[in-house]
Amino acid sequence: MKIKKILNQNAVLVDDDGEEKVAIGKGIGFEKKRNDRLFSREVERIFVMEAEGQVKLQNLLNQIDEQFLFAAERIIDHAETVLMEKLNEHVLIALTDHIAFAASNIRNGIVIRNKLLREIEVLYSDEFSVAQWAVDYLNKELGIPYTYDEAGYIAIHVHSARSGHSSNHQSIREVTIISDIIRLIEKELAVDIHSEQMALNYSRLANHLRLLLQRFHNQQYAVLDDEIIEMVKRKYPESYEIAKKIRVLLIKNYQISTTSEELGYLAIHIERLRLAKMEE
Repeated sequence: MKIKKILNQNAVLVDDDGEEKVAIGKGIGFEKKRNDRLFSREVERIFVMEAEGQVKLQNLLNQIDEQFLFAAERIIDHAETVLMEKLNEHVLIALTDHIAFAASNIRNGIVIRNKLLREIEVLYSDEFSVAQWAVDYLNKELGIPYTYDEAGYIAIHVHSARSGHSSNHQSIREVTIISDIIRLIEKELAVDIHSEQMALNYSRLANHLRLLLQRFHNQQYAVLDDEIIEMVKRKYPESYEIAKKIRVLLIKNYQISTTSEELGYLAIHIERLRLAKMEE
């Protein structure tokens, strides 16, 4: 492959059999010029990136320490190995930028708490496991005390990259909606859903809510017999009323509509939490 443009001493634009790609590697662009040949052994990561992405990468590399690029690259390698799939190439820029920005905050004594941490841990457990490894790796490799709040943010980046998204918007929106619903249920039941005794029912509820949102976006609907719905209303009136409040929250704040079947399932999950509270 031949070099078309030097983005940075660690990143170059290459012509690989007629296809334009970005190649990453330590010192890969050092003392190189256009049309120089690049060998595979010099490349740590290579991927296709549109012109806008190339500009973003070049600007980012001109502003941050190269250690963050290679730390992000190592985390992505680990994630792809553990998850056994390739991640969207945009994650390299987003993750590099994030860990560099987080390092700057840490050095300035700024600690940003992740209010969605528990929901992220439950909803994206595989990605969160990778992110926990990443935090340990960053602390050891860079000597910067990243906290486990950062594991939540890194997990979001990995999840978005698995979903093929170039941004974290959809993943963050999903977790935020579920977190809002959890807060509403906690308030109505006067209970800490994150307690150890509630852990299993909380996990079931969070995953059910994720599926509910996916069904809405895919225009699919849960199936529940009308007689079962009426029985739920009759047997679990308090939980069903809370489910109705969740419906109001979803339509008012997020323009998400729910069916009677979805309300029935929600009420069943809420009832489990209510009973677990009574057993405490």
